[in-house]
Amino acid sequence: MREFQLQMIDGKELTTYEWTDVKNPVAVIQLVHGSAERAARYDEFARRMNEQGIVVVAEDHRGHGKTAILENQELGFFAKKDGWNIIVEDLKVINAYIKRNWQGLPIFMLGHSMGSFMARTYACKYSETISGLILSGTAEMPRLLINLAKNMSAIEMLFKGAKHPAKFIWNMSYKNLNKKWDSETSNGCEWQCQDPLVQGWFIDDKLCGQVFSTSAFRDMFKGMLFNSKNKNIKYMRNDLPIIIISGEDDVVGQYGKTPEKLHNKLTSLGYDSELIIYPKLRHEILFELDKNLVEQDILKFINQNKQNHF
Repeated sequence: MREFQLQMIDGKELTTYEWTDVKNPVAVIQLVHGSAERAARYDEFARRMNEQGIVVVAEDHRGHGKTAILENQELGFFAKKDGWNIIVEDLKVINAYIKRNWQGLPIFMLGHSMGSFMARTYACKYSETISGLILSGTAEMPRLLINLAKNMSAIEMLFKGAKHPAKFIWNMSYKNLNKKWDSETSNGCEWQCQDPLVQGWFIDDKLCGQVFSTSAFRDMFKGMLFNSKNKNIKYMRNDLPIIIISGEDDVVGQYGKTPEKLHNKLTSLGYDSELIIYPKLRHEILFELDKNLVEQDILKFINQNKQNHF
């Protein structure tokens, strides 16, 4: 794994990672990590992809990981204004870097959780730059509920500032995710995956688990609203291959219901969407005990569509 800084359009630098232990590369995965985590968590996954001839490139988003440390300890904060579009435009810079350095290879964008929301917005704007879209742990929430959450975030931001940790909204959303597994011995991360070692690593990582700022919540909810509208989805090229992968026991996706809802919506709009729900797996399917099943399906999707590039 190579770690370096990549400069964005506005001069900000993002900590970027590149896994390149590949003899004869056949494709690149542009990995888009989720909220309150960081790209280096995917080291083992990326190494296994390297073994299959696939290069992996990822960055720590603004407000995340080492990027946040570089930017004056701004964990949980994207930007004062237009944060969602800014972090999506960052993905375009990463994509351009991949195209310069891995010319001729198809690029597959793999977004997990919040990263899947980012990838969905990106695909609406720049679907011509990727050969396929892989959505892990995604969701499709009611628009009324998203609007309510966005307005609550905006009001709190107005009174407490853009960088203020939005603990009330955090408790109402993220903390509630573990309700099914709560007990006297619960660590609060059981909702993520079944592996207690992975849960422990997340808890011990000081660059994971941060509370989002008021503005970051507002920005994320804005992005979710953008993604929910058919008129925006239709900006994607109609021949973009899409695969939605989710755990049957993923509380974020309401136990498979909302990934299926998204799949049905995409299919009704004429897109080539595939849906796989994995029995007993939770939210972080790439870290689950049965992650090899997920990886096999990702590799199958890439191999089926790697000729579909620009």
